[in-house]
Amino acid sequence: METLQKTPVPFDDTYVLYDPTDPLSFICAGLSLLPIGILCFYLSWFIVTRELEPCIMACGQVFNDVLNNIVKNHVKHPRPRVFEGFQQNGLRSGYGMPSAHAQFMGFFFTYLTLRLWLQWRGLTTTRRLCGTLALATVSCSVIFARVYLHYHSVPQVVVGTCIGSSLGVTFFFIGTMARTTGLTNWVLSWSISDFLSLKDTCFFQPESLAEQRNQWLNRRQQQLQHPSSSSSSSKVE
Repeated sequence: METLQKTPVPFDDTYVLYDPTDPLSFICAGLSLLPIGILCFYLSWFIVTRELEPCIMACGQVFNDVLNNIVKNHVKHPRPRVFEGFQQNGLRSGYGMPSAHAQFMGFFFTYLTLRLWLQWRGLTTTRRLCGTLALATVSCSVIFARVYLHYHSVPQVVVGTCIGSSLGVTFFFIGTMARTTGLTNWVLSWSISDFLSLKDTCFFQPESLAEQRNQWLNRRQQQLQHPSSSSSSSKVE
């Protein structure tokens, strides 16, 4: 039998320990994986829409995570409980201050809330409030889960949330300045942007599912009324 030269370590981003006798602990373990789901959402958002915005948000989250690791290794504040094998001899810092999950959700909540209130036009106040409440509920749930599972103390998640929120504000204004100065338009003029069909509709209200369906119905109606013209246009394309 072959013997491993080095001891394997778990993939920390998905390594969550919980109490199997506690249903809330199980739910909190699932909530701890939500940041990974959000990153998958950024990727699917980009693939489906080819918008520049998910790229900006993903870059912000990467910078956010790198900064979290640097601060943890500098402060060296221990976690409230030591879990065997968790973030030991791996790439991620094993310290607890600040909480990476809280920092991630602080960035996520602050950035999208600013977009919701300052840049998405045409939304009613009720929709903005509902969106803000939904973002706050999701963010607070993840932060609560980290404390409940004893991965972090309350001060650690508070500091993480504050740092993440500050970076969310910073990246929001950096993105806004890049758009108002024409930097994003310059990026979108690159040949790679044309190849990927990139676009940036940041200052426009996003199309609802109903609007997209109506556009599809109109196109289908036109094809039914003029089948020959639609087939000839498809041949030209």
